[in-house]
Amino acid sequence: MSALNFIVIAVLVLTFSAFILRLLYIISCNVITGRKFYLSLEKEFDRLRLSRMLSALGINKSQYIHQTSTFAIKQQMQSCDTCDNTDECDATLSPGVSSNNIDIDAINFCKNAAALKEIRQNQSKVQAAK
Repeated sequence: MSALNFIVIAVLVLTFSAFILRLLYIISCNVITGRKFYLSLEKEFDRLRLSRMLSALGINKSQYIHQTSTFAIKQQMQSCDTCDNTDECDATLSPGVSSNNIDIDAINFCKNAAALKEIRQNQSKVQAAK
């Protein structure tokens, strides 16, 4: 093997190694950024009645946040934030209400009722399949 072949192979191995290391670094940075994003989304989400509504309907909040598109979550959060039916919502979500205690058809006043019904059905299907 000539010296030129050895140099070319060494350069290719170093270039490939640098590429792999850079790729792993970028992936780990994206995972960390994603976790931070979802934690901030969850904190913002917790301040709304929507979080209590999910719990009362028996919808797993963690699955909801990770399986629903960010755009849809933001829309639902905005709908909840600007809702005019807060008195009815507060009455439905009284402190004594715990998980799975609200009938899904009893939230027709909620701007997110259709989306929440669909989410609950999807989570029920996934749980039934397990």
